[in-house]
Amino acid sequence: MNHRDDSYRDAHLVIPVDAARWCASQPYAIAVLDDVVEVDLDWWNQRLAASRIPARLTGRGPDGQQVREGMAYIRRGDLEPGVPGLPLGDEPELDRLYMCAAWLADHPRRRSVRRFVDINDPSDPGRPFVAIERALVACRSAPALFAAAAYRDWSGWPTAPGVGHALMSLYCWAIHDGDVDRPQLLDADAAGSLTWHGWMVNGSVSGFSVHKYARYSALLHRWAGQASVRPELVEMWLNREWHGRLAKASLRRDGSAL
Repeated sequence: MNHRDDSYRDAHLVIPVDAARWCASQPYAIAVLDDVVEVDLDWWNQRLAASRIPARLTGRGPDGQQVREGMAYIRRGDLEPGVPGLPLGDEPELDRLYMCAAWLADHPRRRSVRRFVDINDPSDPGRPFVAIERALVACRSAPALFAAAAYRDWSGWPTAPGVGHALMSLYCWAIHDGDVDRPQLLDADAAGSLTWHGWMVNGSVSGFSVHKYARYSALLHRWAGQASVRPELVEMWLNREWHGRLAKASLRRDGSAL
């Protein structure tokens, strides 16, 4: 199937009425930017130090001030550049990447497990961070993730040791605030809901090529345009719908077992 066929097929999908209604009722600043996760800074920072990675995770305390140890809170809005009250360190983009990793790993509705993201490149022990630095530059450069370039793997994603597609997409979302075609978070449950609503795509998100991810992100933007809302809200509705469907299925199973 070529790109034109993909676009034609996706163009026939229309945002569900329930999705449009829910998204229109959600204040973006609260629903998206204030989507907060509690993280264990020590768990991450001890592993960063042991791996000699020049990054350090920080977050906010209950009063909103920056904290550097213990339990802390990270808002989704804190992942964006230039957030007041949360300055990053000497390697700000590595700090941001690990903030994104922690937010994903500890979010109760994101299908992630807390695992340490080791960005050391074992193929080049003398320059262990060259690959990740190239990947993050590729993400920041216009048109961000979607341009073909060197240092990419078979599927078109920048070669980034230890970094999965969901984390890469969230980092791209964070650094492209204000872009018309802002990359959206690639979430397995949101993608599952899209297929439930007729999106024809094969495979799990871990096997998505950049082309499939671009289709996914473009569809979120198109549905958002149909409802005059932000695409992040569409993604959140899809994620919530998937979890709601799983909860209903679990109730039916529990009821049938009685």
